[in-house]
Amino acid sequence: MAEVPSERVVVNLEHEFDMRGRTEKRCDRLLFFVHPVESNLVAAAIELKRGRAVESDVIEKTENSLKFIAQIAPVSIRAQIIYTPVLFEGRGVKWTNPKGAKQLTVFVHGKWLQILTGRCGRPRNLPGVLFG
Repeated sequence: MAEVPSERVVVNLEHEFDMRGRTEKRCDRLLFFVHPVESNLVAAAIELKRGRAVESDVIEKTENSLKFIAQIAPVSIRAQIIYTPVLFEGRGVKWTNPKGAKQLTVFVHGKWLQILTGRCGRPRNLPGVLFG
């Protein structure tokens, strides 16, 4: 994870949800770090899909994970968090509506967020997606 700030926290969401007795779908990891330029807390919900990602599953997992972040974050900083949904897939996205818009978005905390995407197994995946 070179180029992602060294002061970061990575959370295994499956473990966290299981410990709390939560059964809804969730992303694989949460990544928290302070943005190196903007100095805001970034909370990235990261879904890892080795094969083909199903649009509806990715959206459901991402929404649940981003809502979880707001539940565990202190009230005083919730408004300043930059919520960043991320999908790394291995063989593309299976679209629920093949004739619809080919863009993954979620509606969380009163706003639409685009799910940033990258391919599994490529060098510099995470910084490339997060910092463009």
